Amino acid sequence: MLDWLHIWRLPSKPITKLKELPQDAGVYYIMALGIVLYVGKTKNLRNRWQSSHHRYQQFKLLHPFGRLHYRVLAAEKIHIYEKAEISKFQPQWNGTARVTFWQLCGLFVAVWGRVMVYALLLLGAIAVIAYIFLTRT
Repeated sequence: MLDWLHIWRLPSKPITKLKELPQDAGVYYIMALGIVLYVGKTKNLRNRWQSSHHRYQQFKLLHPFGRLHYRVLAAEKIHIYEKAEISKFQPQWNGTARVTFWQLCGLFVAVWGRVMVYALLLLGAIAVIAYIFLTRT
């Protein structure tokens, strides 16, 4: 269930800093607030994203919540690793030629729904702390 947590420990870049990716082979993940949307592989991470990746426009829509996480691997290992990660996460953008309007709407609701839940949890925690602090005096 929490398999995506290992991805958060990997190095990552926002869409505005893709030029800083290493020039190594690896597997990359497009994520937004814990949702793995796409898993891909490449022999050169920086070149793959500088030469107009076919998911660039969708990734751009995720700003500021989307991040590109990556794992540098030997070129002969990336294919097997990518297949295993796709099987594990079953990202909704893998296997589709183009993301549909309804998929983007679903993603919008999922991402902003999580933002709202996190904001409400934060406000609730602040309210509890304020209540405890104010009732002590």
